[in-house]
Amino acid sequence: MTEGQRDAPDRPEAERYYAQYASLGAGGYDSSEAALQAAINEGARQSWKLVGVTQDPTSDGVILVWDTSGFFSG
Repeated sequence: MTEGQRDAPDRPEAERYYAQYASLGAGGYDSSEAALQAAINEGARQSWKLVGVTQDPTSDGVILVWDTSGFFSG
């Protein structure tokens, strides 16, 4: 269970893959790149591996897909 999930008990516990929404619009960041970098840094602090990114068609954001327990070589 991640720290964010402990703060939101109504959210189900993530299994191997975890989808994280990153807002690239307003939100206190100077640029979309800074917002994206903040989301990537958050996953890196958890030692997660980024396996996919897709644009959210309903907003100004992206969805990052993390492998929370996988092993990558190479």
